[in-house]
Amino acid sequence: MINKIVFPILIALVLLPIQLVVIPLISISNIIPNIVLIYVLLYSFRYGQIAGTIFAFFIGILYDTASSSLLGSGMFSFTLAAFIAGYFYKEDFKDILLNIHIFIFALLLSSFIFFLFYSVLGTEGIIVESNFSFITFALFSSVYNIIFALSLYLIPRNKL
Repeated sequence: MINKIVFPILIALVLLPIQLVVIPLISISNIIPNIVLIYVLLYSFRYGQIAGTIFAFFIGILYDTASSSLLGSGMFSFTLAAFIAGYFYKEDFKDILLNIHIFIFALLLSSFIFFLFYSVLGTEGIIVESNFSFITFALFSSVYNIIFALSLYLIPRNKL
């Protein structure tokens, strides 16, 4: 139980300040990878849809509180992304990590949903010229998130 609840929350509490302070320094045209989202999605892949959704809900509350964005936007976006990522849950977590195509597709789909809803609901500071700008922002953010996640993917996974 400690491995499933306490350690992931402690890791998320370490990742939150890194996400809010350090990661914006590597932004490209206001597009930032979200390491907290990557961690929440990996949690959903590992522990399933229900556990991942509940975990994402609480991490979303913390994210909204720490980032001073609209309360509920991150919570909803994280929860929805974790719910979708939970569909790719396998009993053996290594099956997902070994099949790189499923891993990339699941990350792309979940990240796209997260960034789309967070940019619509939250205060991302993007100038809306049309509804298409939300979609392009979400797509570019998802691709950048996947590139960042794949760089972490290349690190040995024996501790994951």
